[in-house]
Amino acid sequence: MKRVLVIGAAGFIGRAVCTELQGRHDVVGLDITPRPADLCGLDWVSGSITDQPLVASTASGCDAAIFLASTSLPGSSQADLAGEVSSHVVGSLQVAETCAANGVGQFVFASSGGTVYGTDAPEEGLPETAPTRPRNGYGVSKLALEHYLRLMRETGRMRTLSLRISNPYGEGQRALRGQGLIAAAMQHALSGRRLPIWGDGTVERDFLHVSDVALAFAAALSHDGPSTEINIGSGQAVSINDILAAVRRVTGQPLDVDYVQGRSIDVRRSVLNVACAERELGWRAQIALDRGLERTARWWQQGTAQHAGIGQFAREGRAEIAKSG
Repeated sequence: MKRVLVIGAAGFIGRAVCTELQGRHDVVGLDITPRPADLCGLDWVSGSITDQPLVASTASGCDAAIFLASTSLPGSSQADLAGEVSSHVVGSLQVAETCAANGVGQFVFASSGGTVYGTDAPEEGLPETAPTRPRNGYGVSKLALEHYLRLMRETGRMRTLSLRISNPYGEGQRALRGQGLIAAAMQHALSGRRLPIWGDGTVERDFLHVSDVALAFAAALSHDGPSTEINIGSGQAVSINDILAAVRRVTGQPLDVDYVQGRSIDVRRSVLNVACAERELGWRAQIALDRGLERTARWWQQGTAQHAGIGQFAREGRAEIAKSG
């Protein structure tokens, strides 16, 4: 059992990761917000990642750290590129260096499989060896951090691994900050509001349930393979229009859409090749899209979007995965 520091533990992915790790490891959560009600069974530190003395004292004694915090968003990162570097890249790298200086032996970073490549995916999906040419500042920041962490690993300062996550969705995701198509679609369907969509809805994306994301981070804690970056996705391309149709089906509600001018930062087809994750982590996605959407719709319909708890859904996902073998 390792002592694992989860940085950004109160966020959508962070809460699922903490729930998944509880019972397997001794978990410490660090977030600027107070501890969510469903994470009462773990140690918690409230504070900012910019508070380096706090990060240092919290990291001391931890075997591994999972970094999920982010001060950046894909859509808004273009407006202030210098600010993007100073807040996202510098701030995150300072946390990694502080962890290494305080004895943390392993650092797992949440990168972005949806933005670091910046090119259309072939039929078999984008492998980790595909060219990287991000189309926004957010993707450039994630890629830069991957390289800095690789340097830390290669110079022996700390073992690092970057997980390039596709498009996570699921119970507990709020339709806020311009992220989360499925969350936004659920919210708009249930509230009867029209949903704006960039482009004509034919672009394809790789959607991954948050329970599977949490399992990937759990698997990464045992990683001893050669790769420094690993794709984490479903390996399946689904169009935005197909997602909207599925949301209408699982919610039983109409969903009106306003199609608006597409954006230059959006590729036509983004799907990840996940062969490396299967080979080096023994991981593959377990929650089928239809089942994941049904669970997500139930969460929204029960009104749980108005309060914090998602632990029961993450635990349900674990049981579902165990049952499926």
